[in-house]
Amino acid sequence: MAGKLDYLRALTYSRCLGYCEKCGRQLGENWALHHRKLKSRGGKDQIENFIALHHECHNLDTDSVHFNPSYSEDKGYMVPSWKEPSECPLTLPDGSIVILTAEGTYKYLERKGNGW
Repeated sequence: MAGKLDYLRALTYSRCLGYCEKCGRQLGENWALHHRKLKSRGGKDQIENFIALHHECHNLDTDSVHFNPSYSEDKGYMVPSWKEPSECPLTLPDGSIVILTAEGTYKYLERKGNGW
């Protein structure tokens, strides 16, 4: 299992080019691999269910994903139990709206500026 998670972590990092998918700042070495659909809600270890977040953006700051579940669902950082991550859009830091693909890429639904 660790091998699969290591692969998915690397693929997630590659997709976001080393930037937090919530705030847009560089991640560095210590970052959170966040399940958009929580495992307690039936979420799976799949690339379209993962986003890369700073720990502050994940659960340490008052503006973090876990402290603001309604906002996080609106932006796609969290997915409700009755939906699938591959069908729920994610809002990137530049405002672009994407679907996360099973191939580990972004499928742009709405691109802001030059895209993220």
